[in-house]
Amino acid sequence: MRQRRSVPRPVVLCSAFTIAFGATVAVAGTNVATAADTITCRANAAVFYTLPDTHLDLDRHNEPETGATSWTGRTTIGNTWTGKTLTGTDGRIYSILDNGDVNRQRRLATGWENGGVSQKIATGWFGVTLASQRNRITVDSTGDFYWTHDNILAWMRYDETAKTWTNRLIDTGWTAAKYDLIVGAGAGVFYARTPAGDLYRFQYDPASQRWLEYARLVGSGGWQNFAQIASAGGDVLYALDKSNGQIKWYRYLGAGSWTGPKVVGTIGTDYQLSVTTDDCKLVDPGLPVRPAVPNGADAPSAVIEGAGGKLQHFYVDGFGRLVHGRQRSGDITVVDFAVVPGYQQYTGTPSALRLADDSLTVTALGQDSETRNSTQAPATTTWATASGFGGWTPGPAVLVQRSGVGSAFAVDGAGRLMVRPQDPASKQYLPWRVLPSSGLTADLTAVVQPDGIDLVARTTGGSYTKAIYVDGTLSSWIPVPGTGWTGKLAATANPDQNLEAFAVQPDGVVVNQREQAAGFTGTWKPLAGVTAQGSPAAAVDTGGVVHVAVRATDGFVYVTEQKAPGSTGYKDWQRLVDSRTGAAYQSATDPSFVALSGGGVVVTYRDSDGVTYAYGSGAPAAAARSARTAPDSTTFSGGPLPKPSF
Repeated sequence: MRQRRSVPRPVVLCSAFTIAFGATVAVAGTNVATAADTITCRANAAVFYTLPDTHLDLDRHNEPETGATSWTGRTTIGNTWTGKTLTGTDGRIYSILDNGDVNRQRRLATGWENGGVSQKIATGWFGVTLASQRNRITVDSTGDFYWTHDNILAWMRYDETAKTWTNRLIDTGWTAAKYDLIVGAGAGVFYARTPAGDLYRFQYDPASQRWLEYARLVGSGGWQNFAQIASAGGDVLYALDKSNGQIKWYRYLGAGSWTGPKVVGTIGTDYQLSVTTDDCKLVDPGLPVRPAVPNGADAPSAVIEGAGGKLQHFYVDGFGRLVHGRQRSGDITVVDFAVVPGYQQYTGTPSALRLADDSLTVTALGQDSETRNSTQAPATTTWATASGFGGWTPGPAVLVQRSGVGSAFAVDGAGRLMVRPQDPASKQYLPWRVLPSSGLTADLTAVVQPDGIDLVARTTGGSYTKAIYVDGTLSSWIPVPGTGWTGKLAATANPDQNLEAFAVQPDGVVVNQREQAAGFTGTWKPLAGVTAQGSPAAAVDTGGVVHVAVRATDGFVYVTEQKAPGSTGYKDWQRLVDSRTGAAYQSATDPSFVALSGGGVVVTYRDSDGVTYAYGSGAPAAAARSARTAPDSTTFSGGPLPKPSF
């Protein structure tokens, strides 16, 4: 066994900037001038005070971008405002009552919308009005809600037209002992405070379902002195000093730099302070853009073993549809095909998993860079309409499962590796996060090991590099010898948990290297006999023998295998032929390989007419061998599957 599974040099997922300031921040005045063009604000910010006697007052703070001590004048605009008062965008105000009802109103320049009659938009929001919970719900500058309760962080959006809610679990571990206050301060931006007074900045993008910033330390101590913190958006904060009722203005400039505090007013320490959340906005909110997606026509299929040992095929056809092929009987060539409903402009190779309850889940990349996901319940043939899985990547995601918990990996447009981990308890997938990486292409290989996930990526410079992902932590990247690679590396795990890797050199020679305890330190060994194009595929059978398949320049698919489990020698290549007719069929795609739990392996590929071919090992048939087959080579049987007709 190799001695590698203490993950080398763990790298944290985000860097941190620390500002030590207690209750104040000392920042050079030049920062304000430098940042003047990075923010845009309305003439004033609407600041609301909910008094203990249930009156609601409104004042407007002039020049919220500078923290000027200038107000338009405070007036009472409402009565009987009990519970938790929460402001949103464009004058929206939410009242969360002790009985869990949530009412919405909106303050316009001329008065209350709808004559001040509120609309009930939710029920069952219990506990929000408790003093210990009031600071744990917020609205950002886009109108989205962030609520931490029951040790989770939830994102919620209310559709005022449809009068429906959308919600997602976006993080776990949010106990009151960890964060006792959150405040929305921009487009997906919110700050979280610890009981000790540290302040962290987060940014979540609901469209791409990505963390753009996660737990960046921007304030070290001092923030515990504030009873409440509100924001006008644009990283402008209003903090209510619990000792004297002073409203202190701050503005975060980025890169750990602040301006403030400035005392802009004084109210009662027992007031509720809230501010319209979109009165200020950053000129560049730092949101991701959709990358261009290369044409992925004739991408390989993804094939997994489903319930009862039946194969499940997934591929994108020439019309951009996500196709599922379900093996119907014991014959691997008897397959029923169906289109996954919903979006119909996919590209590249899908990725799929069989879950513990025998349900299936599949992801595929849209031509718009959005990954989409669908599921099929056990013992059914119906797929749910595909839904957004986020990402915004130029290449498809790779979906794997370790110890019953899923992880999706993909490379973003900047060449960085991202992961979308599954929460083990809820089974929901948490947002995408960037892992420490750069210069990667979408050619990504993931191999699940008992104690981690091995990841090998091709770089933009044409080399391979490897890291190990374990429970949210990524090791440092270690280069794999060689350069000039143009395709994806194929790899399987040996019994000693080292990788058996295969690649295609620029001259078309398939080469093999076995990882050692110290990594890939050897030389590549040629598996001569075919001139390959594209990328190889590999699988290890239940007997420990590694099998390899590749498409040659003549268009046919060839296979080889280890001479014995653990051997460094490989047998002669054999061309796959129809076990019934002896005919060979050319492929338009790279092959796919899958190992079966009951023994044997299956190779699949598709031709230019969209026909899938499947060949399984183990069944004796003389016609399944070519003239070049070594006498002791594995016999493959199979041939074309029915052509789908939709």
